[in-house]
Amino acid sequence: MNQTRRREETFKRLFMSQFYPDDGYADVVKASDELETLDPEAEIRPYIEPELGNGIGEADLKLINDKVEAIRAHLADIDAVINENVTGWKTSRMAKVDLTILRLAVYEIKYDDTIPTKVSINEAVELAKKYGTEKSGSFVNGVLSRIIKALGIEEPAKAPAEEKPNE
Repeated sequence: MNQTRRREETFKRLFMSQFYPDDGYADVVKASDELETLDPEAEIRPYIEPELGNGIGEADLKLINDKVEAIRAHLADIDAVINENVTGWKTSRMAKVDLTILRLAVYEIKYDDTIPTKVSINEAVELAKKYGTEKSGSFVNGVLSRIIKALGIEEPAKAPAEEKPNE
């Protein structure tokens, strides 16, 4: 499984975790893991959501679940960083999709040295476009830009515009 797909699965589980108390979330993770590792040809397959049971390996599930738990462990700090860098919003009032994406990206930017800041921001914006509202992508991008400036991280260079072939 590639990093983009793992990030998307992490986003889904982190999003889901907001709706369960800590003790109930462990049961949900266990049930999700069982569905995720189902053989795509299993008899139950037609009765579950299409994206479940697609053969996510145990190693990937461990990476995903470990990252969700790490984010949850740093949630107070992550939310403080977000709250300090938004105008007119607080995490308590944000759309859950946008908040989850910001939490994931801030975790990667602050705590995961293996992922370049530019990649975290770009992937967060893509997740926001896919799962959020039409304004989510620009909202997430703006908040993350303020956060990296506040953290003293050099803003990633923008990719050069694609040249159009001569006609």
